Amino acid sequence: MKIDKKVELLKQLRTLTDFRKDEHKIEYPLHEVIFMSLFGLLKGFVTYKDLNTWMQYQEHNEIFKKIFNKEKINVPSRSTLHLLLMNIDNNELEVIFRNYFEPYVNLDNIAIDGKWLRGSDVCGQYTQERHKSVLNMLDKDVKIVIAHKFLEKGKLSEIPAFQELLEDKLFSKEGQIFSFDALLTQVDLLNSVNETGRRYIAKVKGNQEGLKDKAKSVIVGFLAPTDSYKNDRFTIEGNEITRRKVDVFENRSCNLVMFYGDFKNIQTIIRVTKEITNSKTGEIKTTTHYLIANFKTTAKSFHDSILHHWRVETYHYHLDMLTKEDDHISYVNPFSISILRSFSVNLYQLYLNAHKGEKIMKSKVTMAEIKRTCLHLDDFTSDIFEVNS
Repeated sequence: MKIDKKVELLKQLRTLTDFRKDEHKIEYPLHEVIFMSLFGLLKGFVTYKDLNTWMQYQEHNEIFKKIFNKEKINVPSRSTLHLLLMNIDNNELEVIFRNYFEPYVNLDNIAIDGKWLRGSDVCGQYTQERHKSVLNMLDKDVKIVIAHKFLEKGKLSEIPAFQELLEDKLFSKEGQIFSFDALLTQVDLLNSVNETGRRYIAKVKGNQEGLKDKAKSVIVGFLAPTDSYKNDRFTIEGNEITRRKVDVFENRSCNLVMFYGDFKNIQTIIRVTKEITNSKTGEIKTTTHYLIANFKTTAKSFHDSILHHWRVETYHYHLDMLTKEDDHISYVNPFSISILRSFSVNLYQLYLNAHKGEKIMKSKVTMAEIKRTCLHLDDFTSDIFEVNS
């Protein structure tokens, strides 16, 4: 059993500030509790209660004894576990999270999107606590989240949070492409991306007053799209069959295709026509979306980038289905357990990336099957930490 990466992770967790004052009386070391919590989350114990119930049977767990270099594991009570996880320094834990997954990513294509932490407000009972959310930064090629920004004021603070991420040298790479939804399509933000030599694909909706109308009016002036791509391979989503066509509009004589207010360097307007057919009724519904970009490429390349943006939504789906994030009540400091959930889903995804097309326990490797196997096999759960980059 390899333990190299687990031991290194444990070493990093030791650096976390422990809020408890008298370190000589500490019976439950913080780094050990966090590691066991992450191990339990991987196995499917997703609430404080379930985690602690599982922990009560881990006093003689051979894996923990080897990693912690102990003959017996000290297991905290449920209230102590809750208290410890609730008082972790989120920023310190976030640094450990980012450093752990940095070797796995290439930073070429980044998707940005926010997610409500629905369990951070229990039916409005805790009015002194704001309903919180997290801005996630996802590497679209590897399909893992590489950073979070914690939004105490909900999604209203997404824009300054993204600007902080943009300035972080850890995520800086020349030529990388950012994609985000309409909420982040703002003048200062897009110009900041452009000025740093990076690229963006930004969705345009009605919340940008006049921008969508301007884009549509520019398109009218073209006799035909500069380039088009229609995905002949339809996707099936529930009872719906979805096909997409992407039309690209660019100025062949210069880079700029459109001037609008203070927006700089709009080189491409993209029109996405989405056709949704109900497989039961045969009803067809067509929608059209518009995006802008500060670079030029083929319609197929834009199609792939736009489609891959929604991998961040798939990631959020996995958080909800595999870790039950939306069902977990955590109204005081929900961010620490949120980071650990992301940690577990990232590890599932990395295992899937490395073993796609293979089988585990006679079943095809899927995210759900990885979680089920973790539940039954401690050795398998341990090996997930050791996936190569």
